[in-house]
Amino acid sequence: MAFKTEAEFEEAMIAALQRTGWSHEVLKYPTEQDLVDNWAQILFENNRGRDRLNDAPLTKTEMDQILDQIERLKSPAQLNRFVNGRSVSIKRDNPADPEHLGQEISLSIYDRLEIAGGKSRYQIVQQPRFAVPRAVLGERRGDLMLLINGMPLFHIELKKSNVPLENAISQIQRYVSQQVFTGLFSLVQVFVASTPESTVYFANPGSMTTTSSTGLTSTTSASIDGSMFVDACCRSRWRIS
Repeated sequence: MAFKTEAEFEEAMIAALQRTGWSHEVLKYPTEQDLVDNWAQILFENNRGRDRLNDAPLTKTEMDQILDQIERLKSPAQLNRFVNGRSVSIKRDNPADPEHLGQEISLSIYDRLEIAGGKSRYQIVQQPRFAVPRAVLGERRGDLMLLINGMPLFHIELKKSNVPLENAISQIQRYVSQQVFTGLFSLVQVFVASTPESTVYFANPGSMTTTSSTGLTSTTSASIDGSMFVDACCRSRWRIS
């Protein structure tokens, strides 16, 4: 199917994702802080039992502890181990939980065995807003992100029909070189560049100081029909290995 505008293709991609199990509630135009707050709520809902959060939500400083741990992870391999590590530890400082105040507790963040079931949450983010290191760069927005249990693990850039796929790849390269995938966004594991005609996907190469295509395309990638990609990958919730 041909799309005259990128916006039309974006809405069609969202609808396709929703038909295969992703949430019908789309998070529109969020900042990084909005997504941090969303993650905090999911962590609370999945860990509110007495042995963990004891029905007391995470404080800002407790979330900062988690973000600090992410910030210290400098390579894609380390970040992948964090995502697949199933849990993260914090020191409780919420006085609403006196039973654990000052103690270290472990929070469940992601369980591969619960893919497509259990407590896992699958959310679509439309037009996430990125902070940029220099104001001269102006505002940066992505097209789509996919969250699993609140973590942004997939970033998707789209182009309308008859626009070269390389344009979407180049946009991802620019964002990487401009260092927009930091903080919470550094958890992105897979980049997807797609047109209605074709799609490529590749692992996050980590920080780059150049927009050369070498760093992005040297990882394992595949070029396949866009509709097939959506159908196949969404049915398995894009399982992370």
